[in-house]
Formats: sequence, C-alpha cells, structure tokens
Amino acid sequence: MLENRKVYESNLEAQLAQWKADIDVLKAKAKRAEVGAKVQYDKTIDSLQHTHDEAGKHLHNLKDAGDDAWENVKSGTEKAWTEFRALFHHSKDKH
Repeated sequence: MLENRKVYESNLEAQLAQWKADIDVLKAKAKRAEVGAKVQYDKTIDSLQHTHDEAGKHLHNLKDAGDDAWENVKSGTEKAWTEFRALFHHSKDKH
C-alpha cells in the first residue's frame, strides 16, 4: 500500500509541475500579446494560478493524511483533480 501511495503522490506531483509549466508558457505568450489579448491572458493566468495553488493544497493534504484517512482524502483529491484537469485543458485549448 505504501508503495502505491508513493507512486500515486509522485504522479500528482508530476501533473502539478506540468501545470506550472503550462502557466509559464501562457505568461510568456501574454508578454508578447497585444493589449486586448493580454487582458484575456491575464484573466486566464490568474484563474489557472489559483487552481494550481488549490491543487497543491489538495496534494499537501493527501501527503499529510494518515494511513487510515488516506483513502478518503484520495477520493476527494481525485474529484478535485478531475475538475482542475478540465480547467487546465480548457484554458490551454483557448490559447
């Protein structure tokens, strides 16, 4: 169980790192964008950054959960992660 837990948490860490990289790409695009497009980029980046921070909190809670509570925390994290993933994909597709 402990090994599966570590693998699961590592996968979430990797996804979080990828989302950070995606946000950085959008920040670079925003710097090169015209004024009107820059406003939209900034709104998207703010939303994604907030979502990234929330995902990080869920991962932190998952890592801190005791063995008995881990499965329950994992279920909540998976639901939130699905929502986060959808937002990130939708935002990336828009730009």
